[in-house]
Amino acid sequence: MEEQRLTPWQAFKDLFSEHKEKPMVLRVYNPFTLKPADFVTVDDILNGVSATRYQVTEVDVYRRTIGEQTFESVDYVLQDSTDGWLTIRVCDDAGLPGNKHRTILLLFPDYQGEYDEDLHKRVLPSGILEIKDDQGQLLVRYDRLHGLKEPYRADVLVLSGDEPPRHESYEYWDFGRKCDDREEFYFVEMSTETGIIRTWRGVETSENELSFLRHSIS
Repeated sequence: MEEQRLTPWQAFKDLFSEHKEKPMVLRVYNPFTLKPADFVTVDDILNGVSATRYQVTEVDVYRRTIGEQTFESVDYVLQDSTDGWLTIRVCDDAGLPGNKHRTILLLFPDYQGEYDEDLHKRVLPSGILEIKDDQGQLLVRYDRLHGLKEPYRADVLVLSGDEPPRHESYEYWDFGRKCDDREEFYFVEMSTETGIIRTWRGVETSENELSFLRHSIS
């Protein structure tokens, strides 16, 4: 009998039918066990964030399948008291096989806009992404990671406060560059349903720069 493999979204849907005492947000990949309304303080002066307190507004669980492997990561979407936004992205599968390594990124939102055919069909497949100012002057150049041209595809389970869980699907491209002996990342994400494009600049951080205040669940 041929084995039937679940798609990432089918695997997510299985969670809805499970009757467990834990809320959905604690049944998915959630290494920091954070929930909407919890608080996170980020104190990473090297990356430009100094003792800033944020509140979790969403927990977005990403699943993507490459070959026989399924990779999971989570975005904790944060908002501060001045309507500033920051996302913490956590992934446990960044190391070589057998070498467990957790990668934690701070993602700073850079752009959001409607579908851009030139960006989607010409710029992103080139493997080179140039960020320019309003006068067209080059600010930064990024290269696609691992020399890839095609995007990744991810199914995302969005968990936001008291709202029902919802499913979103994205194509995304990951770029990087060396910056002061460190690597800086740039992510481009496009909704497969609406074509909306969002981008983030990403830098690596560690748990030493993060502290949490979790609300109990009654």
